[in-house]
Amino acid sequence: METEVLIIGGGVLGAVVARELSRYKVDVILVEKEADFGWGSTKTNMCIVCQGGDTLEFRPEYHRSKLVWDSIPLMEPLCQELDVPFKRVGELALIRNNEELGKFRKLKSKAEKLGLAVHQFIDLDTLRQMEPNITREAIAALYDPNIAIVDPVRLTIALIENASQNGVKVMRETEVLNILQKGNQFEVETNRGSIQCRFIVNAAGTSVEKIARLVNSDDFVLYPIRGYVGILDKNLGDLIKHEIHMRPDAPGQMNILTPSIHGNLFFGTTMQPARRGDYSTTRRIAQIGLQNVRKIIPDISEKDIIHSFAGFLMFRNWEVGWHESVVQASRKVSRFISICMGYPGVSAAPATGREVAELLRREGLRLESNPRFSPFRKASPIFNQLSEEQQKELITQDSRYGHVVCRCETVTEGEIVEAARRGATTLDGVKFRTRAGMGRCQGGFCTPRVAKILGRELGLPEEKITKKGRKSRILLYKTKELLGGEL
Repeated sequence: METEVLIIGGGVLGAVVARELSRYKVDVILVEKEADFGWGSTKTNMCIVCQGGDTLEFRPEYHRSKLVWDSIPLMEPLCQELDVPFKRVGELALIRNNEELGKFRKLKSKAEKLGLAVHQFIDLDTLRQMEPNITREAIAALYDPNIAIVDPVRLTIALIENASQNGVKVMRETEVLNILQKGNQFEVETNRGSIQCRFIVNAAGTSVEKIARLVNSDDFVLYPIRGYVGILDKNLGDLIKHEIHMRPDAPGQMNILTPSIHGNLFFGTTMQPARRGDYSTTRRIAQIGLQNVRKIIPDISEKDIIHSFAGFLMFRNWEVGWHESVVQASRKVSRFISICMGYPGVSAAPATGREVAELLRREGLRLESNPRFSPFRKASPIFNQLSEEQQKELITQDSRYGHVVCRCETVTEGEIVEAARRGATTLDGVKFRTRAGMGRCQGGFCTPRVAKILGRELGLPEEKITKKGRKSRILLYKTKELLGGEL
């Protein structure tokens, strides 16, 4: 198999590069080792899109800051083109004492000097009107009206779908095993055969260093930082309207609570160096998270947490702060580009895609406009967000939309069928496309039903359906088979 550009990694950065390159007459293949897209650091993003104020902790001289700020005017139009929900919720940075007030005054001054969106201090009365449920310790807040939220995995899938519509070939469950240099070509060995290419974009997330070492291009060092995120029941969705945070009381902790596109609240707790690949969470970390989020909203209890997970971000210079990213052509190997953003990768994605295309041009890739490029992609219907009349019309067109499979999230059979048609081959693939299994019961009711529908659509027996590909089967045998057909 041959191509001009091979993108390794199907997270949001690999996806946005693929979509950007589809604007041009370039042969592109994207490979992803997992069974679907956005399952690495992308899915552990807290859905926040930086729009100014929350980037003030970054050093303005670092490239990460520039990519985030350059992406500010690009993200909303991108989401509109891809039919991905984008919502501005605004941010409230709570102030509890005069010391914090002084620090936030400096941040506001910094924002004004950088020409970012208007920030304003709001007094206690105004704060209570905006967020009546917050802690009584707050005396004021710094308000940034421009913070937004998206669903990072749905954005990634939308980017991939649009890139595919415009000619990019995508390959899932394709893991890079080795890379050989042969003249002005690379031969990339994968578990599904070899791919010859002239250019490589290494967007392999937490494996970006590993891939770079395959061609002796590891001219950067990254540190894995594990973060913990908790998800609260939708019943608490109306507790807040804005993303709210306060300065942490201890190093390596986060006090942040934010709405999500789908109605749940997300909270972040800890950010600590950890062994790469260790995605474990513990009750102790959950308790720290609960203690921290109660500093913002005291009425939250342990029973309100419906799910939690850990994810990794890759940082340079952890010892001096979250300051720099990797978006660079190798100094050792021509036509080899590595990208790894850490936080906030989703926010910086639009500008990163453009920058990588420019780096490829400088490395010798010819970028001639693709006259057939279309920036538009239509999302699947989301049944529970339609009006009653729209629901009736959809059911008239396809009766499967009248069969609710996931009761927590009101996901229908029609939506699951459409997810399979668009490429979902696993339970998690369906989950991230439709939210079946993301509700209060976490799939306790709908999982066997989703597996049955997915198996039917893929032409597979239910016991062959996996949670997330490879060795993740959840139905091993039929009862009669296990008991020798005695029942």
